[in-house]
Amino acid sequence: MTKERTAPQSPEDMAKAAQEAAVKAAMEQAQSMFGSIPGFQMPEGMQEQIMTQMTAGIPNMAEIQAQQEAMLKAAGIGMETVAEAGRQNMAFAQQMMQGFYDMENLNEEWTISKAGDGKLDAGQLRLLAFGAPMLVYNDENVDTIDCENDIDSIKCTLREWWNVTDRESTLDIVRWLLEEGHHAEADRALAKIRKRGLENISAEEHCNGDDKMEDVCLIAEEMQKNGWCPAGQMPQSVIAWDLVRLVNLGRWAYLCDYIREDEMWHIMQVAADTALEHFSSWEEYGRSFIMGRGVWHGDPTDSETAYEIVELLLKNSESPWKQSMWKE
Repeated sequence: MTKERTAPQSPEDMAKAAQEAAVKAAMEQAQSMFGSIPGFQMPEGMQEQIMTQMTAGIPNMAEIQAQQEAMLKAAGIGMETVAEAGRQNMAFAQQMMQGFYDMENLNEEWTISKAGDGKLDAGQLRLLAFGAPMLVYNDENVDTIDCENDIDSIKCTLREWWNVTDRESTLDIVRWLLEEGHHAEADRALAKIRKRGLENISAEEHCNGDDKMEDVCLIAEEMQKNGWCPAGQMPQSVIAWDLVRLVNLGRWAYLCDYIREDEMWHIMQVAADTALEHFSSWEEYGRSFIMGRGVWHGDPTDSETAYEIVELLLKNSESPWKQSMWKE
């Protein structure tokens, strides 16, 4: 029986495998950033298109690799030796990159940025404050609807990841965020937990793939363990996660000229009114955002990031949450 080949045996195979792995990882990371959006699917064949374009960028790649292989053979260096060295180098490079990434994260501090242009009145600043966690996360100004990013880049993001290209598709996503988003399923699990108690949810229910119970239980336990939520004050809804995104969606859609300015402010007003129906303070709104971001992927790291941002918004004197009243 022929032994199945499990590793690239030539420089060409190694290069192709490395390229494919890098492209696949990038695509998966991009998908994870935006979550499940109705109507969105990863453009079919995108990974193959990228690989084709990369290969086309160096049309004589095969010839170059053949010359390299001949030189190595003449020097008495076996291809398996080259392959093993390549694997070791790639593993070492990956470890180094992860190390740099970890060090950068350790030194990272969230900040509140402001334009200071005075274009918005107090009421408008308050509405924008309901989207503040994402503004801080993206290092954008919390006191203006303007954006330093290129409008074409925003349009590309809305199109590729939200399937938003015009007024109609914008309003479709607005309705989805309000009526379902990522909160509807999680809130049903939260209702069961409130009724029975977190400690009474069985292991079988934790692993039930039909709902978000496993993710909700995981994040609830992490929030209690790490002190991200006072005892007995677990959020009753994670809708704040969707409302924060709703405010920013309205802003982006306006900047892309998909909706009018008055429609943007109306979307933000709806987000604010919905928040007041569910919560009684910025603190409660923030805790809901912390849980919602974590439940999104079932990843406590996402909740930890959200907790850091929420703490900044609750305590920093420059925060829109400190400078704007919860209720008008």
